[in-house]
Amino acid sequence: MSNDIKFVVGLGNPGEKYSNTRHNFGFKAVDKIAEQENLSWKNWNDMASITFYKRKDKNILIAKPMTFMNNSGFPVVALLKYYKILPGEMFVLYDDYSIPIGEYKFRATGSSGGHNGVNSIITQTGTSAFPRMKLGMGPLPKYAKIVDFVLSRFNEEDMEKTDSVLDKIKDIVDTIIDLGFDKAISRIAQSKNK
Repeated sequence: MSNDIKFVVGLGNPGEKYSNTRHNFGFKAVDKIAEQENLSWKNWNDMASITFYKRKDKNILIAKPMTFMNNSGFPVVALLKYYKILPGEMFVLYDDYSIPIGEYKFRATGSSGGHNGVNSIITQTGTSAFPRMKLGMGPLPKYAKIVDFVLSRFNEEDMEKTDSVLDKIKDIVDTIIDLGFDKAISRIAQSKNK
């Protein structure tokens, strides 16, 4: 797997109805980077919102698929092909209800863990070997239906915890772009444990 990240994808659902739901944590993450860098989003073939982020000598593509979560793989594959990027050069950010809110985990490969957006990307690219960051928005309350929970909105206390993660997102992504995924993850883990 290539360690050179050229493409950052945030997963979510388009439209006001979903804007502050737990399932849109990936959108919120890339929106935060765009906001901090004063980047503007552009419509790409009615499939995605995209922007470019200049980081040192690199021009990084950032995207939000606009096909609804279950079909995220279609715009992702179209963008990979159009910009001649390999799946292993992509970094995907998405919500995970099995991780407590305010926490996050990294994976270099692996199954979708039941996440429909990631599942769609794995199905359409034909590989699960792409770096990703799972943004905690759990735990899932007892007796709650998964679909109801992920489409619910963050309360005020939750938002404080999500904001603390969002405040670190650009630094995390910058470190991954600068060092490559594997080196960056050990560097991030060291600073987290200090």
